[in-house]
Amino acid sequence: MIELAIFALLIVVLICASLYNRQKLRSRRAEKARRGITQLTDILNLIQRLQRHRGLCANLSDGNRAEQQQLSREINQLWQPLLDASYGGNVKRVNVQHNNWRNIESQPLNSFMAHCDLIEKLLHELTVIADTCSLTADNNSHDTEELWQNLLQRPHFAETLGRLRALGTKAAASGQCSADVRVQLQYQLQNLDKETIDRKNDQPIKAMVNDEILSPDPIVIDSRVYFNNLTRAIDNQIQITREYLEQLQ
Repeated sequence: MIELAIFALLIVVLICASLYNRQKLRSRRAEKARRGITQLTDILNLIQRLQRHRGLCANLSDGNRAEQQQLSREINQLWQPLLDASYGGNVKRVNVQHNNWRNIESQPLNSFMAHCDLIEKLLHELTVIADTCSLTADNNSHDTEELWQNLLQRPHFAETLGRLRALGTKAAASGQCSADVRVQLQYQLQNLDKETIDRKNDQPIKAMVNDEILSPDPIVIDSRVYFNNLTRAIDNQIQITREYLEQLQ
């Protein structure tokens, strides 16, 4: 009888220990996911500011220059969480990109390609952190598809819009669409055709680029009007991803 009681007690202890370990593992996973989602949001905020900074650098008039300098100060603050030792990605790699930002900050003129390269590297960091915090390990194919669409495809779509914003702003500021800008705009429009994330909203963008930038000579649309129109479209895409991340919390 005593042996049976001891055996039963042992079984209870083992079950309790198993439940405790499972709960502890779930808590660790949940904390890991929360930390990753916070870092994904930090990266997304940085990308959004860098995209706007690139657009402002395309037309450094007096008003834009003041905003560009203020935005540079904000961007410097947004780098800090990614340079911390607790960052889930490769801190050394991010340090390289931070140095590239410092070069852009010191020489903002003609920095379109440098901005694009930097933003492309940070878009890759979204994938790195999503993997690191195990968000991509979900076995539910529907959830995984939704994750890739909102967290990765949508920011890439926003980046295509961001490049159209910077290039079109440069052309509108000068009143002429130079041959090199024209080629780059047409290339980005081709990229937009390949995007499937938001067909409804990309059609007005393509029409505006063609009708207001590529077709008229001289260009009559005010560069700030063009900039603001594209900014609303970009911010809308970023906001959808940001809200998706909040839902994952």
